[in-house]
Amino acid sequence: MEDEGFVDDGFIEATAWEFFGRHGDQCVSMLQRLAEAADRAGDLTAAQTWRAIAEAAGRIVSRG
Repeated sequence: MEDEGFVDDGFIEATAWEFFGRHGDQCVSMLQRLAEAADRAGDLTAAQTWRAIAEAAGRIVSRG
């Protein structure tokens, strides 16, 4: 998912694991809310990043 102006996949995965470790199954909805807030603020890169982290966290939660 690496893209110009976007963070690397390792960061996405590590951040997803960190949120999962801190917030458990609730992390996905929390990350989705962060993406929505970034969208409302007009920060499209941050919104895209939070969505990617939420997707990664969803994969982590589903393994559980």
